Amino acid sequence: MSTMCDYRIFNTDRPVKKSEKIIMLSRENFNKLGTENYIKVLSTDRRDSLGLSKSYYYYILEDLKRMGLIEDNAITFKAVIPFIPRQSSLDIDTGVLYTSNNHLIFIDMGSSKYECATCPVYAECVYGIRRVASEMRIKVGNVDNEEARNLRMPSQLWNKLVKGIFAKTVVRLEVIPMTAKM
Repeated sequence: MSTMCDYRIFNTDRPVKKSEKIIMLSRENFNKLGTENYIKVLSTDRRDSLGLSKSYYYYILEDLKRMGLIEDNAITFKAVIPFIPRQSSLDIDTGVLYTSNNHLIFIDMGSSKYECATCPVYAECVYGIRRVASEMRIKVGNVDNEEARNLRMPSQLWNKLVKGIFAKTVVRLEVIPMTAKM
């Protein structure tokens, strides 16, 4: 079975607070972040430019605030990682929403949108891997040749990056905030 994903990179004009905060969200909430409207609201504070009704914009904005992603009109996280709750454990799922300067980098390895061998955004994906790996100081191998593409190296490296981001974070974990709605 081939590994597939959804990779996107967005410009953001919403202010981004300097933060090392890693947020873990349920897979259900992480899936919302992959939708066009959630990305639109997350990436800009100019409601009029989005083509969303005022009430829908503020509904999404409040949801993003509830998730801990926006505070004082600014993006307040470095990365968001999805988890799947099990009966007696949490499984870290393979995906990340990452802030880098004025960009949001989104990868969801649970999607069936793209496959490495035929991916139309392969170059952007490799750029995202390098950028996240460099900023998080996680070593990754060479991914910019045809062999790496055919071996689906980017999908393996994204998995490695998500695990690396989690590993760097879990050592500083003090509290897992719980909300009434999960």
